[in-house]
Amino acid sequence: MTDYSQFEASIKSGIHPEPKRIRKKDEIIVSALKQRKESKIICVICIFLAIALFHVKLAFTIVFGLLALFFLWRGTGQIPDSYLKEIYEEGLLVPGIIVKTQPLTVMAIANMVAYNGAEIINGCYNLIVKDIDGAKKELYEKIPCSCFIRYSNGSYHLAFQPHPLYWGTSNKEEINAAIMAVEESNKENSQDEWEVLKRIANQFPNLKNNEIVLLDENYIPFGIKHHDSDGYKPLNMETPLNIDFNAPPAEQYKKTGNKNEKDTNEADIPYITQDIPGKDIYNKMIKLAFNHNVYQYISGHCKYGPAITTEHPGLFTYIGDHVQFLEYVHGSNISLQEGEYPLIYEKYLVTTKGYYKNGKLLSWDNVKFSVKFNILNDIKLYLNYEKFAKFSAHIDNYKNRKNMSALEMQMISHNEALNILKFLQELQNLQYN
Repeated sequence: MTDYSQFEASIKSGIHPEPKRIRKKDEIIVSALKQRKESKIICVICIFLAIALFHVKLAFTIVFGLLALFFLWRGTGQIPDSYLKEIYEEGLLVPGIIVKTQPLTVMAIANMVAYNGAEIINGCYNLIVKDIDGAKKELYEKIPCSCFIRYSNGSYHLAFQPHPLYWGTSNKEEINAAIMAVEESNKENSQDEWEVLKRIANQFPNLKNNEIVLLDENYIPFGIKHHDSDGYKPLNMETPLNIDFNAPPAEQYKKTGNKNEKDTNEADIPYITQDIPGKDIYNKMIKLAFNHNVYQYISGHCKYGPAITTEHPGLFTYIGDHVQFLEYVHGSNISLQEGEYPLIYEKYLVTTKGYYKNGKLLSWDNVKFSVKFNILNDIKLYLNYEKFAKFSAHIDNYKNRKNMSALEMQMISHNEALNILKFLQELQNLQYN
């Protein structure tokens, strides 16, 4: 069972839960009790097999003996009434609605912020059930839920799991009072969360059971994760998350954080001062990188040259090492046009005119950048749907990295990847700014 000992709900259900009803109606608890019963049966089977195989081969006896101990541990112990009551008495009261009648599906929304001061992230949990005794079971019927949070580390909870209050009590007056409490709390939100649930359910009609849609502070979905998973599947790879991950994960601190690159004074930007061809262009590129918080990705020394590998600190550019960069450009045997300057050299050479493929220039009108990332913090850039570059996100620069969860580090990679994408998409305007 999940450890909920460190969680304190900001608003609670106020109902008086009935343990006997919970054991019969709460399908999450029923499933847990069933697993314990099955574990006991498997334990007995393993014991008999261990005894039967004792004279055949000792190794088999040891293996089945260890399995018996494992399933004995897994199947022993009872779920006390006090714990069942705690789920409904101490859990966070959240809005939920029926979003499907076939199969019967409840979606609930909860704030996943663990510490005050962090940027808001909400989650919409998709719960497929067999029955909700006492409810009308009509489309968009309000189903208030009590939920506990799964927490690992950092500023955000990893997940939550809603328990419809109808599973915990047959007292409809208490449930109606809980709905009123949710609606009162809902007035403080920037959007009506009952309506948010309807919109998300319509936007993602094929969600699986126990999947959570992650929403940013504007209730825009940016990822889908399973309740038991630390990572998530990214969505909207053209929409920044705008989350301040430099904010320390504690209420007593203010969100001063480190100085953001985009807030850097003009005098702090390391412009090129020597008189060289393309000086104005490269200085515009430097400023653009600062504006999008990606200067570190164009200024690192790429000792491996234009290699598509995670050994790269970032993109291979003139800014990182102008001598080595120009050597590779000259060695490519590509003849640049008058007034054309090289910007990036990865799988292909990108210039102020477009990019070169097989020695032929494709103008900016024919260029489309896209980006992907994974839970290993690798960022993959694509140019016209071909992999163009690959390197790791610079998550070490975030001062509270050691306190971050795997979920937060993945969200950082998401943000970093999108910043790079925005930077690349604006490169074509360098000559005209």
